[in-house]
Amino acid sequence: MSSGLEGVVGSDQLLSGLNPAQVEAVTAPDVPVLVLAGAGSGKTRVLTHRVGYLVATGRARPEAVLSVTFTNKAAREMRSRLAALLGGEPRGMWLGTFHACSARMLRLRGEEAGVPRDFVIYDEVDRLAVLKEGMRLAGVDEKRTSASTVSGEISRSKNDLVDAIGYAERAHGYVEGLVARVFPHYELLLQSNRALDFDDLLLRSVRLLESSDETRDYFRARFAHVLVDEYQDTNRAQYSLLRLLVEEHRRVTVVGDPDQSVYSWRGADIRNILEFQRDYPDALVIPLEQNYRSTAAILRAAGAVIQENSMRVEKGLWTDGPEGTAVTVAQFYDEREEATAVAREAVTLVDRGEADFGEIAVLYRTNAQSRSFEEVLLRAGIPYRLVGGVRFYQRKEVKDVLAYLRLLVNRQDRVAFERVVNLPKRGIGGQSLQQLMRAAQGLSVGYWELLADPASIGIRGQAASGLKRFGLTIEEVFDRGVSWPLVQVFDRMVESTGYRSYLRDGSPEGEERWANVMELRGLAAEQGDGPMLESLPAFLEQVALAGEGDQLEEGSRAITLITLHQVKGLEFPVVFVTGVEEGLLPHVRSLDTVAELEEERRLLYVGMTRAKRLLYLSHCFQRHLYGSPKAAIPSRFLAPLGKSGAMERWGANGDFPSARPYVAPVAAHGQPAPLRRAREVVMERATSPGPPVLIEARFRGGDRVEHARFGKGSIATSEMTPGGEEVVIDFDSSGRRRFAVTDAVLRKLG
Repeated sequence: MSSGLEGVVGSDQLLSGLNPAQVEAVTAPDVPVLVLAGAGSGKTRVLTHRVGYLVATGRARPEAVLSVTFTNKAAREMRSRLAALLGGEPRGMWLGTFHACSARMLRLRGEEAGVPRDFVIYDEVDRLAVLKEGMRLAGVDEKRTSASTVSGEISRSKNDLVDAIGYAERAHGYVEGLVARVFPHYELLLQSNRALDFDDLLLRSVRLLESSDETRDYFRARFAHVLVDEYQDTNRAQYSLLRLLVEEHRRVTVVGDPDQSVYSWRGADIRNILEFQRDYPDALVIPLEQNYRSTAAILRAAGAVIQENSMRVEKGLWTDGPEGTAVTVAQFYDEREEATAVAREAVTLVDRGEADFGEIAVLYRTNAQSRSFEEVLLRAGIPYRLVGGVRFYQRKEVKDVLAYLRLLVNRQDRVAFERVVNLPKRGIGGQSLQQLMRAAQGLSVGYWELLADPASIGIRGQAASGLKRFGLTIEEVFDRGVSWPLVQVFDRMVESTGYRSYLRDGSPEGEERWANVMELRGLAAEQGDGPMLESLPAFLEQVALAGEGDQLEEGSRAITLITLHQVKGLEFPVVFVTGVEEGLLPHVRSLDTVAELEEERRLLYVGMTRAKRLLYLSHCFQRHLYGSPKAAIPSRFLAPLGKSGAMERWGANGDFPSARPYVAPVAAHGQPAPLRRAREVVMERATSPGPPVLIEARFRGGDRVEHARFGKGSIATSEMTPGGEEVVIDFDSSGRRRFAVTDAVLRKLG
């Protein structure tokens, strides 16, 4: 059988450099094959070489192979490797994600199942827009349930191969009842737009193969070999699609690791891989246990953690590489100290030549945890990149609350006004806002002055009442809070404006966004008990300056900040897994069932096995949650390490005092690189002038200035220090005082 490729390498070359287990997987016969690929065991290499081997030996033509990956990046990497192995692009081979391959199937034969050939695919933004229209048609107010909640329910339903009719039949409870009303309207809107959402690609492909014998036979004959990567992450729709394609010829190879199944919230079902032998009793099971990524010390620590799970297939990862440095487990006083210590250790490693910033990753369970690391790294001038999300101060909910607070300082801040005037919905449309701004310009007054009586400029109905109510709310918060501490004003603002209830809509996404708002509240609380008029402008300036550090993210020589879910598939020489605490890892929402708890343990395992040379685990004595400090308990996942006798504990009954560091080796041999703390002073890197930006003095001796609290005065001296400009001011009525300009609210007069 000809492969259709010129310059195909010999099969011996394809096996060169593979270990015995990898060779067995690559050359396996035409039977169902399950490759249990442990972390760092070369699964991508095995999958790629198996495809190449099938083609090179004439067991399959390129066009007879379907190879499914879980990300477009993985598909591109595999295609590139295959081109190198086979001496050219494998023409005709289907290689891509489940969704991409399903779309291709529907383009070819979807009309048989009522799918137009020219269908468009709606992304999440399009999907939410259509859902909101469907909610309007169904008479479901977004105040009763959010579009994101409805979207999540419909997505889960489709991934379980349940359509609108089926969902309505099994719906129970208030939210599901509302979704059942929206679902059919949503489907009709998609149909009228000749559109499919991402979940439809899988659902419709399964329905196509189920309903048409001719189409099912066509694709079964077309794909003589089917290979699937990351099989532990397949959902029911993907599982069913695969079964429909291979249940006759059964030439299927799946690669995966039950210990790395962490996406149940997306519909992934770990049973698909655990029960592969039930589906294919004659399956050949090949474990890949030799690890090429991590040191022996790291593998031993990760193995001790995952060993506690019951839903797994036993594997014994090993390496013939070095023992390496022992894993470090450390406790810090709070998240700020944790971030400072991580930054100090990173700088130490770089200064010693042991690592580059680009080789270091900081991992955490929730996006909100990135804030403390972003702040410390920005202040220290250490480059970083935030993966899989926007920077903390650029997140929508954070910018929304900051916009509300900015209006307390400046009512004429139009950008802030337009951002939140109709958030939550107050019936104020774009046309009403344009009318307001035109009237303000025509009357030569500030737009805020017109909010008291919108009817006077022709704005009527809901828009008029919404504008008036919004203006009164902001003024009321200002009048009541003028002498309050900033954190109290913060609480009043998010409550009075309805923003709190708007975010906390009962969905996981809403809780995640609310956690970010509470992180911002914690920062506001750090401003102390001074009056709002003094603390708020300083607070807003602080966060504005933090936002100007975005350019630090550019370039590859930067520390990576990333969640544990997003880091899957990546590796780094140095890894910090932070916040290993009860309520974070495992997450508080995952404590109800054994299955959820075990997935959280797998998440920690994934994070630990990303490390190649150095691994640090950290937890805090206390952590700011919802703006106030709460006692933090070390994660139960650390217990197996302690039971091994390799952990050294300080303090009584697990009470780790803040006055001394806590560093304990996990592995049996070697000494941990110390993870140092610096509570007394800000890091040297943070307070040194550094290379990044030249700061110019804003004031000179003799300048007249006004301070929000101490009134008018004259600058006596101004000097530049490593921390910025410091001035001495002789106030007209309160004497001489010294300020750091970044901490003082000063306005130059004249």
